[in-house]
Amino acid sequence: MKHFGQRRSLLSGLLFGTLGFASFALATRGWILLAVIPLIALWGVAAPAMQSLMSRHVDPSSQGKLQGAINSLRAITGMAGPILFTQVFALAIAPRFGLHLPGAPYLLAAVLLLSSLLLAIYVTRPSEATQSTAQATAGLNQSE
Repeated sequence: MKHFGQRRSLLSGLLFGTLGFASFALATRGWILLAVIPLIALWGVAAPAMQSLMSRHVDPSSQGKLQGAINSLRAITGMAGPILFTQVFALAIAPRFGLHLPGAPYLLAAVLLLSSLLLAIYVTRPSEATQSTAQATAGLNQSE
């Protein structure tokens, strides 16, 4: 994260996760799943970057509240996720719907991560004040 920066780490981690889950969903052979594991492992870069970005926007006295809120959300998704994804899997392979897509839960995960990526791109975009400060600093450095 130190080399690439928090924003790039977050966005690239979410992109790798999205590509990994989409690859899992569309895999036709077992070896494809094994080949995608290194790609989806890079998704792990996103969580520390996200937590670091959130921590920067909270005053020191509220850090505990932020960490508690993050862990509460993780617990809720840890309970809701298995229910959601097993139901999606059941619907995707049910003979009555005529759709046989066993990778549907992974496809849903890819869509959710893609929406997170798009939201992260929007939320972490550099503000106009930051861009003008960076341009001014670059201009000073060039004149020296």
